[in-house]
Amino acid sequence: MNAGLMDQLVSLQSYSESIDSNTGEKLQSWSEYATAWSRIQQAESGSEVVDADRREHKQTVQFTIRFNSSVQVTHRIVWDSKNYNIINVANIERDMYLKIQAELVQ
Repeated sequence: MNAGLMDQLVSLQSYSESIDSNTGEKLQSWSEYATAWSRIQQAESGSEVVDADRREHKQTVQFTIRFNSSVQVTHRIVWDSKNYNIINVANIERDMYLKIQAELVQ
């Protein structure tokens, strides 16, 4: 892969939950654990479904970054101020790169 194609900076975030000691309320948060230069390939088409009388749009984007063993499907990517849930992580070229398939969070 031509490293020059990785021209977009993305943020990798992990999810965590904690309990508020005063109220007992569950607090949910996302925290950045890394940034990476990425090649971004947007799918030429998306999909639309109706679930519980609500229309949902899905846009799939593929991010290619240098290998990072911390990336998991429970994480998300933030790019261009939009959140993308990771749905698949593929190791390519013997731990040189990761191809990450993600869906835009609506």
